Amino acid sequence: MTLAEFLNPSPEQVNELRQLFKEKLVKDAAKIPAGGFHEHDMKWVFEGDGWLIKFLENNDIIMKDSLKQLWETLEWRKASGINEIREDNIRMEYVNDGLMFPRGRDLDGKTVFIFKSKLYVRGSRNLDDLKKCFLYWIERIIREANDDLVTIVFDLTDAGLSNVDMDYTKYIINTLKNYYPCSLNYILIYDLPWILNATFQIIKKLLPAKAVDRLRNINSKNIREYIDEDNMQKCWGGKDEYVFTFVPESRKAIGSMELQLNHNNNNGMTNGFLSKKVHFANLSPPESPMNEKATNSFPEHNEGEMLRIKPQNNIIFAKSGNELVGSVEITNVDSRAVSYKVKTTAPEKFRVRPSTGVLLPSASVTINVALQHGHQVSAINREKFLVMCMGISNELCNNPTELAELWKITSAKSASVEQHRLKCALPVNYDESGLDALFASTGTGHGTEQYGGPTPAGYGSGGVRGDQLVHLQQTISHLSETTHRLEGQVRLNQKLQWITCILFMLLSVAIVYILKVEIKANATATDCDSMEHH
Repeated sequence: MTLAEFLNPSPEQVNELRQLFKEKLVKDAAKIPAGGFHEHDMKWVFEGDGWLIKFLENNDIIMKDSLKQLWETLEWRKASGINEIREDNIRMEYVNDGLMFPRGRDLDGKTVFIFKSKLYVRGSRNLDDLKKCFLYWIERIIREANDDLVTIVFDLTDAGLSNVDMDYTKYIINTLKNYYPCSLNYILIYDLPWILNATFQIIKKLLPAKAVDRLRNINSKNIREYIDEDNMQKCWGGKDEYVFTFVPESRKAIGSMELQLNHNNNNGMTNGFLSKKVHFANLSPPESPMNEKATNSFPEHNEGEMLRIKPQNNIIFAKSGNELVGSVEITNVDSRAVSYKVKTTAPEKFRVRPSTGVLLPSASVTINVALQHGHQVSAINREKFLVMCMGISNELCNNPTELAELWKITSAKSASVEQHRLKCALPVNYDESGLDALFASTGTGHGTEQYGGPTPAGYGSGGVRGDQLVHLQQTISHLSETTHRLEGQVRLNQKLQWITCILFMLLSVAIVYILKVEIKANATATDCDSMEHH
């Protein structure tokens, strides 16, 4: 299997997983929970490809593992009553506390889910009810974002050891890892106190490798690389003065669906027969501005679209000289001039030319994307690009200053902005063994246009290879462990110093007391002698 096939599930592989699931339904019909799997979950399996793609990507397209995780997820969702969780059966006082809530979008257009750690004190809430509140929010976010990715921000401002509950943290991590595969855009740890460094390292080890790649330790200086000022909380240095107030969800009713399992040995079927009759109505969640379509069969141009993208779904990277380069052609199919802008989930990895521009009606431009030296080619499939566009007047076409200002004041989720999402992929015939060799040679780095963050310094000669990165990570891990030990020793020394001071004070008081008693006794004895003499 080639690397591209390994990293990007094809329609045939998605259909294969769906077929294996159907066969397991027949084979293990007796093991299915009473009443069967929930109809909404079955809809995601049989009607769309998006859910199955996530399980395949999470398991590197190993069918056996993908099927196992899919089946276990459906069992868990049924047993936990995930689809029945609503405002009327959760602890609303926990929700109204504002411990966790969604607010705004990150630079990739993903919903931001915020945890205010300082509002939680370990042992102050019922853990089972708190878990249910988390499930309510994550399910609601996924419904409203049409199963798009989510960025989680753990705000640790003013948090201490009492605000960290490892049992609850492990539950969140394991739930996301086991039952919500490939659903995280970023995990952002904001303002991590030094006293929680050891806890952070433990949490990091619990995360799957794919999630660790999306983990970022941020502060007020670099948060703008992930969230713009309009979507940034005021306490983080942004403009959003929002104070959490719970707003009930407006949910569409789940339509009717029938899934019948028949095991009929009377008509000559020895292995059972799956007879399914499925009816869906009004089941689609609200549309998201970055909705990832479940099917790959898009028309070239839909009514109302401003841009036609070729290729429509992927930027295919291939070796060009000493670089790995991909390209995408965009064409203005609108009757107006269109301004476009290109963003990426990893601005430090790519050089994009041109990243912005204006297209007159029927005009086209080819956007070239090059992977910077020093970055791992094998991880390229994890990144995505977003092509945004909006119609403009003829007066703005030749006024780049006003056009740039227009993009600043226009929200990415505005109805006037059209978005096209592209995944990164390698060609089908690409040799996986050549990955390391491609960037093993040294080369001069190039400045990368940043989409969502400041421009990093250019890379010098001698790109960092995979084994060097591993060694660097091991060194950092060793330094981190050493730091933690030293911090523990410092805290112990401080305790010993306090104990010594207290003992010294007690000893001083005792000595003073003994001296006073001795002086008083001597004075009394002297008085007695004087009286006897007289």
